[in-house]
Amino acid sequence: MSAVPAPSPPRASTEGGAAPKLTIEKFADAGIACLRFSGTIDESFEGKKLGLTAAGDVLVIDLGGVKKISSFGIREWVDFVGTAAKQVRSVILIECAPKVVDQLNMVANFTGGGRVFSFYAPFRCDYCDSEHRVLLQVDRDHETIKTMKLADRPCPSCKEGMYFDEDGATFFSFVIGQDRFDLEPEVATFLATRLDYAVSDLNRKLRVEKVIEARTTYLRLTGDLDRTFPRDKLAEGLEGCVIVDLGGIGRIEPAGAAEWRTFVQLVTPLVEQLYLVAVPPTVLEKLGGKEDLGAKAQVLSLTLPYTCGGCGTTTGQLIDVLAHHAVLKFATAPELTCGCKSSMACVASEALMTVLPGLPKPTASAELVKSLGILRERTHAPIRRVADRPSAAPLPAARSSWLVPVLSALLAIVISAVAFLAYQRFTGDGAPAAATPGGQLTNRSAPVRPAWIAGDTPATATCSDAPGKGLVCVGISSRAAREDDAEDEAAEAALEAVANAIAVRIVDPRWTHAVLPIYSAARDAKLAAFDRDPASTTARREVREARQAVARAVRATANGAVPSTPTGRYWEEYAGPDGKRYLAFAQVTVGPTEITRLVTGYTQPATALGATVVASFPLVGWRHPQVERGAIIVSVADGPLSTAGLTEQTIVLAVDGREVTDAASFARIATDEHAALEAHGGTLRLRVQTADPAPREFTTAVKGTVESAPATGSGKRPRAHSTSNVNIWDKFGGNKGSGRDDPTQ
Repeated sequence: MSAVPAPSPPRASTEGGAAPKLTIEKFADAGIACLRFSGTIDESFEGKKLGLTAAGDVLVIDLGGVKKISSFGIREWVDFVGTAAKQVRSVILIECAPKVVDQLNMVANFTGGGRVFSFYAPFRCDYCDSEHRVLLQVDRDHETIKTMKLADRPCPSCKEGMYFDEDGATFFSFVIGQDRFDLEPEVATFLATRLDYAVSDLNRKLRVEKVIEARTTYLRLTGDLDRTFPRDKLAEGLEGCVIVDLGGIGRIEPAGAAEWRTFVQLVTPLVEQLYLVAVPPTVLEKLGGKEDLGAKAQVLSLTLPYTCGGCGTTTGQLIDVLAHHAVLKFATAPELTCGCKSSMACVASEALMTVLPGLPKPTASAELVKSLGILRERTHAPIRRVADRPSAAPLPAARSSWLVPVLSALLAIVISAVAFLAYQRFTGDGAPAAATPGGQLTNRSAPVRPAWIAGDTPATATCSDAPGKGLVCVGISSRAAREDDAEDEAAEAALEAVANAIAVRIVDPRWTHAVLPIYSAARDAKLAAFDRDPASTTARREVREARQAVARAVRATANGAVPSTPTGRYWEEYAGPDGKRYLAFAQVTVGPTEITRLVTGYTQPATALGATVVASFPLVGWRHPQVERGAIIVSVADGPLSTAGLTEQTIVLAVDGREVTDAASFARIATDEHAALEAHGGTLRLRVQTADPAPREFTTAVKGTVESAPATGSGKRPRAHSTSNVNIWDKFGGNKGSGRDDPTQ
């Protein structure tokens, strides 16, 4: 997890001029502060002294960079956190390193009454002899943490399976005694927008607030910018002067950036002026170029990171572009002074600073500034306080108050901006725009583009709401040499978009916890690689193959709820240096009744032999393209399947050679086969898809009521595991619950 780079004063002694053993970076915004520790905490750490400097409402402590804590360092740490806890309302520990988790489990009052939100679990890969850390959050991963077991997952280095390298009962002993909790929205926004932390997906879903005052429309966006950005819905009906407040935007996915650019292009002909305010550095850097702003977008204010040379605190300072345009146009940051009276230095990245000269000089009127102040007062509120806050530590005044009555000053402290790449579209008479893909348009399947086509970025797909809460998804092919290939690719992209739209509509936490992690990382990585280099043959092939797999799974599992062929088709032929190229479009429409049926079908659980499962979801194809049907284990209790070694996120494909198509078929087949074996004993065999690339076979012995169960074979253990896993293996006698590669693959 990265944050704005900032020099931090040493907080521990140095030896012989060497780098300090411990460094502490400080970040703050209004009533929220964050301290990031890196290095070794030992007796030179002046804990109580640092604790007395804590002030504000919420103190976030980042311990991801802690390498070691000595015995005397623990004493200083307890003094620090105990003192700091008395100065603030709430203390939250994030990204605790494994060494920190060890101390949490052994040292009383290590948190000073604070709560742990996230921590790293150690994993090991025996294939490439490497060690890795996996971040867990108490909101998102609460149920997994309670089981004290973590499933194997792909190694980032070699892509083989790596395993949890700790005893679960010991490692999770402190965290399981803590209740599940969610970050307050203000804290989640601070971490995401100011420090680029990836907080819980549920906390960062995009929220939109809309206020209309006279001829001014004010939109406030809060959350992450991803593929679900509702560009069409947001653009519909906009007119007059539009102000978009982007201060709450956190992480930006490549697909989200593309959706935003399309939104800007859609509203440009509809509005008189588009003003962007309160944009964080990440948004300005990725989406603030001249080509992004278009004809009508202007940045009224922006946020730049500054570090104080006196107190060492890094804060986001909101800059009025009009007031400082003469300085910004030379890629220079305005000179500012900290509240401690020391000079501040801008620590923005070089890439961010190069954006500044291209920002147009704002033309906002005084009346607009006044409207902006009124609208922001209606939608912004300070962080939640509690009545029992310690009176000894009053909350300092926010450095940048949003409720200041001087409206012109309000504009200077809360705004920032970005607008985006003009989208290639057709004019009203059907003639192509100047920037046509692949050369000159020479032929097409209809005289004009259908109205359902809103853009033409190759190899993309979007969905929008249809009347009655239905769904319309449009897929666009890449530039293909054959018309039929382009049409197939567009249809596959549309079906994949349908599957993703269904996933967004699923709110069952058990499904989100067990199913989403199977495919989300693979999907995000492949789409990001393609977005970075659309010309890459490898990146295009991986996205295409994944969409083909997802489309096959949709057709196999939707049971007629999704049309097997597109409800709309259109293609264009272009002549260029490489010969003819085709760009195809496909539309897939799904009705509200069918959407409800799909959500229910994919989330309806079934239980057998101690395991609860749901139907395999089509997006699993991003990671396991060979999986079209099956049942995903969402929880497993004591029983034959746990004895066999099956865990959550395992996909059951077959039981004793009988294919599993969904959750109900798994329950029926597993129950039948186990009951048949109970008469005389035998071996229950399950073909499953784990994190490994190829399916594997797991077996478990079933003791008969008539005679003893026969031997189950020589299940071979693939590699050495941690102590806890060895004990589990030995407990079941090795052969009783064996997992091996599927010999049929």
